[in-house]
Amino acid sequence: MIKNPSAEEISALPIWTVTLGVFALLTFGLTALPSIICGHLALSRTRDRNRGSFEKSVTTVGLVTGYLGAAVFGIWMAVLSGYWLLR
Repeated sequence: MIKNPSAEEISALPIWTVTLGVFALLTFGLTALPSIICGHLALSRTRDRNRGSFEKSVTTVGLVTGYLGAAVFGIWMAVLSGYWLLR
C-alpha cells in the first residue's frame, strides 16, 4: 500500500474537540467543558508543528465551538435562574 507523503494525518483529539463542540451547541452547552479540555490538549500536542497545519485548524474550530457552547450554557443558566427567582 502506497501512502501519499503530502497527506496529513489527523489524530483523534481534534476530531473529538469538534464533535464535542458541535454537541455543546446542540445540547445547550453540556459538552462544552470536555470540548475545551480536548481542544487545549490537542493544541499543546501540535504546538511544535507548522503553523498552517490542518490539525491545528480543526482544533481551533473545535475550541471556538466549545467556547460558544460554554457561552450558550452560561446564558441558559442565567435565564433559568432568572426565571426561577422571578416566580
